[in-house]
Amino acid sequence: MTPPADETRLFECDTCGGVGIGHNRPNCCDGPMAAVETAETAVSEPSLETLLQTVFDMSGTELDVCLCVMEGGELTVAELAEQIGYDRSVVARHLNHLADFGVVEKRRRIRPEGGHVYVYTPQPPEVVRERLRGEFLSWVRLATAQLGDLQREKVESIADAGTDERQWTVFQEE
Repeated sequence: MTPPADETRLFECDTCGGVGIGHNRPNCCDGPMAAVETAETAVSEPSLETLLQTVFDMSGTELDVCLCVMEGGELTVAELAEQIGYDRSVVARHLNHLADFGVVEKRRRIRPEGGHVYVYTPQPPEVVRERLRGEFLSWVRLATAQLGDLQREKVESIADAGTDERQWTVFQEE
């Protein structure tokens, strides 16, 4: 089954095994990458919560904090904690994580009565989407490298066994 032209597709280089994601066929090594057919897969489509939790290490609580800032505009930790009923330290930790991702902007505001407070402002949705997309692509690159290491580690451990016996018998059915 061929996906629609405007759908994001997965590509793989036949030479080096590199992976590409996009709308147009990227080039790698000695030419265009091959499209990977993903119509029949054992992998189910992740929910947004699963994606955010897996890739960005966001808990359900952090997602709540993120959505509240997105809807509430400029907020302090105290204002947000009161609004959503979480402890201030929990809210502060999640807001700092979201600021590291570039999903919210953290600014210091001087208080008229003295001292300062940090305020958190949501980034525009297109900025959030692009930041998360960039982080996701980095995650995919790292995950792909892990899969390559898995294969290499298995082959190397078999080769390092120093015996003529088959090392893969563990994986055979009895």
